Amino acid sequence: MSHPISSKPPGSRLLLLGNEAVARGIVEANVEIAASYPGTPASEIVDTLALVADEVGMHVQWSTNEMVAFEVAIGGALCGKRSTASMKHIGANWIVDPLMHATYHGFRAGLLVISADDPSGHSSSNEQDSRYLAQLAEIPVVEPSDIQEAKDFVRLALEISEEIKLPVMYRLVTRICHSRGDCVMGGIQRKPATPKFEDTYYSDFVLGDGIVGPKIIPVMHSVLHSKLLRVEDAAARRGLFKVENPDPGSPGRLGIITASAPANYVFDYLNKRKLRGTIGILKLGLTLPFPKGAVSEFVKGCDEVLVVEEGEPYIERSIACLAKDLKPSLRVHGKEDRSLPREGELNYELVDLAVSNLLGIPAEEVPRIKSEVMADAARLLTPRTLTMCAGCPHRAAFYAAKKATRSVANARYIAIGDIGCYTLGMYPPLKFMQDVFCMGGSVGIANGVAKSGIPDPVIATIGDSTFFHAGLPAVINATFNQANIKVMVLDNEVTAMTGYQPHPGCGETATMKPTKKLSIEAICKACGIDFVRTADSYDLGACVNAMEDALRFNGPAVVIFKRVCSQEYLKQARRKHIHIRPYLVDESKCIGCRTCVAAFGCPAIGFDRERKKAYIDAASCMGCGVCAAVCPNGAIAILGGDSQ
Repeated sequence: MSHPISSKPPGSRLLLLGNEAVARGIVEANVEIAASYPGTPASEIVDTLALVADEVGMHVQWSTNEMVAFEVAIGGALCGKRSTASMKHIGANWIVDPLMHATYHGFRAGLLVISADDPSGHSSSNEQDSRYLAQLAEIPVVEPSDIQEAKDFVRLALEISEEIKLPVMYRLVTRICHSRGDCVMGGIQRKPATPKFEDTYYSDFVLGDGIVGPKIIPVMHSVLHSKLLRVEDAAARRGLFKVENPDPGSPGRLGIITASAPANYVFDYLNKRKLRGTIGILKLGLTLPFPKGAVSEFVKGCDEVLVVEEGEPYIERSIACLAKDLKPSLRVHGKEDRSLPREGELNYELVDLAVSNLLGIPAEEVPRIKSEVMADAARLLTPRTLTMCAGCPHRAAFYAAKKATRSVANARYIAIGDIGCYTLGMYPPLKFMQDVFCMGGSVGIANGVAKSGIPDPVIATIGDSTFFHAGLPAVINATFNQANIKVMVLDNEVTAMTGYQPHPGCGETATMKPTKKLSIEAICKACGIDFVRTADSYDLGACVNAMEDALRFNGPAVVIFKRVCSQEYLKQARRKHIHIRPYLVDESKCIGCRTCVAAFGCPAIGFDRERKKAYIDAASCMGCGVCAAVCPNGAIAILGGDSQ
């Protein structure tokens, strides 16, 4: 059965997730190569495309990291194939090197960099605004503001890329990616382009001696700037600037300039307050290069403007610079004057307050019933920390590592983590890592900590997907420079945190085709690591022994804790009709020591404070059996046979 993304005809309507709408836009726009590394909130774009890749004749892949994904897209565009690389905003940091080179090259086919920003950091470690990365690279930025535009603007962005011969950034935000909305389908006309390598980098710019060097690079930079001068016109011809003028004679001369998801809060506010048509609105579908023409024309009729944008005050600052010469009397409001908060996501209430204050009218009061419900909910909800899933193999690995450090190093150690499900090992009750950094940063930073002369054992924790993404260079560096670090590779056989996507160690591609399954153990040995040990994460004794040996080893060492993600196993068990047998607490043996909850912390285990007995929620238990090994009194066991 065909997926709706590929099968629904023009004019049909679908309720789509924003990322699904982008995927449909990619299909409609005849993109032939789509690459990505999974990262929330962008993951579902390639997740969706992978389902229809064969049907529509598209190459879709999960790459080892975002840099490789973008380089794959560059290669496709150089051969005349429309290409996209999608990633979250932090992943976009990885593509800076090839991106800065790509701007001097010429592409016959459209090249789209899809960057999903995450205001408020719902699933990220920062609130980075990708527009500043695009500004650094000097490439255009197209920003859809709703689900329909998320689909439609893909084609327009690719057309601009081809007309200007530059990569274009397609900037999304979480509320576009992960909201659902009504979307009218366009036509699908898949027509494979005949591959032909073509790049104007050499043919247009090389000197007589065939060298691109210091004499010609400023000329190439000048050509880049001349390309950017044509972008605003290309965007205007495609309707990316939408203006609503106030009715003649309407009181006040306030204008609102907005882009991306916050435009919806502006329209909701004006509609609800019955002010639509009394305030001028300029909605920007292209924000970089800053559209001076469209903005200049709009602000001519304004005494003041409110800029409603998500992320940093990029548009606001650009307008302030423009007004300095164009209209010095123009008052610009937004994040800089704190009309709107500079941090976090915007919402209807924030926009209501900002616009109402400028209009001199009362802001909408929160209904009393809503306040009461929210207050009741706050009282009823139990505060809880972030935690790993029931049966998560990472919890067992961390628990084993802590036991090993107690026996070998008197519980003294420095552990550095990075990004993945295993990041949660930093939180109570495990509290294993002292610090966490970026993808692959754990191993690289551990190299530096070890070379600082600190006497305690130095441990780096990294996941299997992250190992392939960014861990290898730092592992090699440890061998090369003989850093006495202990690397814990937490291998759950899938890219779990972003939606269970495959990676080079899984044995299948994005489109579920079999491929070479790479061995982390073999790779570490090939990198010159003399101590490499693999242990089943659910075998607590074996994990403790492996980690103890690694800590005693003089030199870089790697311990691979291997066991499939508990949630992935649960899906497999359901498909195979495997019955999971939960573990139970024998109350006659439980002495209420709380080791299972206070030290191990599996969410399937609870504690009855009145009876001072532990208990296990059978519906949550994954049957891993690690808690039975953790319990010092043998009070936990499975009834009726062995576990998984």
